[in-house]
Amino acid sequence: MKKKILSLLIFALSVFFVLPIWAQTSLIGQVLDSATKEPIPYVNIGVLNKNIGTVSDDEGYFQFEVNAQQNGKDTLRFSMIGFESKTYILSDYLKQNPLEIYLSEETTALEEVILTSARREFQIKKLGNKTTSKTIYASFTSNKLGNEMGFIVRARKRPMILKKFNISIVENDYGPIKFRVNLYDVLNGLPNKTILKKNIFLETDVSSGIVSLDLTPYEIVIDKEFFITIEWIEDLGPGKLFFSGGFFGAPLYAREVSQGNWIKIGNVSVGMNLDVSY
Repeated sequence: MKKKILSLLIFALSVFFVLPIWAQTSLIGQVLDSATKEPIPYVNIGVLNKNIGTVSDDEGYFQFEVNAQQNGKDTLRFSMIGFESKTYILSDYLKQNPLEIYLSEETTALEEVILTSARREFQIKKLGNKTTSKTIYASFTSNKLGNEMGFIVRARKRPMILKKFNISIVENDYGPIKFRVNLYDVLNGLPNKTILKKNIFLETDVSSGIVSLDLTPYEIVIDKEFFITIEWIEDLGPGKLFFSGGFFGAPLYAREVSQGNWIKIGNVSVGMNLDVSY
C-alpha cells in the first residue's frame, strides 16, 4: 500500500510539473504579401504587451513559443511598416492554425509638414547622446529578435529635417550586422505608433567606431517630439556587441521583443544621436 501511495504521489508531482511544459505551443509560419504572394522579411510578430514574440526572417518565416493556457485570450499581432497590421485572439489563431499569414499594403497618406525659412538660416544640431566612451558601455537588453532600444527627441520651435543617425560601437565581433531604424510618435512618455511608411535599415561590419546612416534620401520632416530606436532583426548566434554608454544625456528606453512593453532603463544612456536641421 505504501508503495502504491508513493507511486501515486510521484505521478501527481510529475503531472504538476509537466503541465506547464505541455501548455507551451510553438507558433510556426510564413508572412506573405497578399498582392504579390512574396515573403515579407522582418515582420514584427508577438503577443501584445506580453514580451512574447519575434521577427520573421529574410524569407518571411517565423517561430516562437507561447503558453496556450496563460495567453489564450491575449492579442497576437503581425505588424510591418508599409502594411496593415493583422491581429488575432491567440486562442482563435491556434484553432485556425494558419501556416501562411497575408498582409496588405497600407494606403494611408503621409502627414504633410510645411517648411518656411522666414528669412532665417537653418540650424544644424546633434540631438541625443554624444558619448564615444570605450570604458563605459551598454548593449541590447537581450539578443532576442525584436529587441529594441532608443531615445526621445524633443520638438524644436520649427520642424526638424532628419539628416544623419549615428551610433558609437565599442565592440562588434559578429562581423556584418543589420538593424532596423524606427521612428515612433509619443504616448504617455513612451513610444507608440510608427511614423514611417518605409523601412530604414542600418548595416555595418565595423568592429569599433562611429557608424552613421544618411537619412536625407528619406526626406523625413517632423514637427513634434518622437522616439528613434534601433531594432535587432537578424539571428546572428552567439557574439558580442557593445555600444558606448554613459549616465547623462537622453535616457534609454527599450522593449524585450516585438509587440512587448516599453520601459525606461534607469539613468543609462547609449551613444546614439541624430543630426537635424531646423
